[in-house]
Amino acid sequence: MTTSRVPRTLCRPGMIVLLSLLCALSATASNKDDVVVLKNGDRLTGEIKGLQRGELRIKADYMAEAVRLDWSKIQSIESKSTFMIWLVDGKLVTNVMRLLPTNSSETANFVIGSPSDVIRVNQLDVIRITPTERGFWKRLEGSIDLGFSFTSGNDQYQTQLAATTTYRTGVHSFTAAIDSSLSGQTEGTSQTRHQFTFDYRRQLNDRWYVGGLFDLLSSDQQSLDLRTSAGGVIGRNLKQTEHTRLSVYAGVVGTREHYSAEVGQPRTTNADALAGVDFLTFRFSRTDITSRFTLFPSLTTPGRMRIQGNSDLRIKIVKDLWLGFHLYENFDSKPPVRADKNDLGVSTSIGWKF
Repeated sequence: MTTSRVPRTLCRPGMIVLLSLLCALSATASNKDDVVVLKNGDRLTGEIKGLQRGELRIKADYMAEAVRLDWSKIQSIESKSTFMIWLVDGKLVTNVMRLLPTNSSETANFVIGSPSDVIRVNQLDVIRITPTERGFWKRLEGSIDLGFSFTSGNDQYQTQLAATTTYRTGVHSFTAAIDSSLSGQTEGTSQTRHQFTFDYRRQLNDRWYVGGLFDLLSSDQQSLDLRTSAGGVIGRNLKQTEHTRLSVYAGVVGTREHYSAEVGQPRTTNADALAGVDFLTFRFSRTDITSRFTLFPSLTTPGRMRIQGNSDLRIKIVKDLWLGFHLYENFDSKPPVRADKNDLGVSTSIGWKF
């Protein structure tokens, strides 16, 4: 009797919690009466899913999936929902919003807030919009790219995996990226390269930000079993528009290196300065370029300079499917062992963006 009563006792609160959650979800259901009017006169009514990379997404009940609209081609918006709105100067505002009709690109026609507390900005000064009720998983944005090639003449193959995702909340952003490649011959040796990077950024004001960097790198080409780097950075946004973002950053990192047994298996600990540039540009329904290049002048080994870079060019095929071209570079002017100074690779891939 005891074993039968315990589950019932546990189930009753569980059912109450479940019903409460369902009621809460129903009470906070998204507004599906948002109205978007295009400059050509087309009118859409549904739920605004957000703005990202110059594309406003809206979904109606009769649509299988959200449609993507060119942000610069939208004439007006009416919504009663609350959104998180990022502006070109780095500010984040959480409030209701409206876009007023205008024929001028210089008019402050984007209205944020209630009549008693209004912020007015230019439409193109708004670079990101996110519904406030979106959970963790729906706030993730990123891409996954996979490439493969094979040559039958010498049984040579190459695979490439590149994936990145970013989570934003308020003035904070967290980005994780994986870049992995494998090449060789079916009856011969193979070479691998794996890199994992984690970035944290906190926006201080409209231009400046601070953050942290954690990086892991393994490269057979450079006889490097593992290089671990961790440190802090400070950066400045030089340009931030609806199509292009350019920033520079600098900082200091601590580095721990472990080379393979073939070259003596030394372990070294270093301190490095760093200076780098981030560049991102995109055009509606066409192309997307993302690049990051970083210099690591050694503070403990005079004359040693490392260069680390990644660059991606993506061309849209259909919907969220893209054709990608990936470039990576790792250069070490003075490795502590007899190993290759340079590790450079170029690959093509098919990718999915989310």
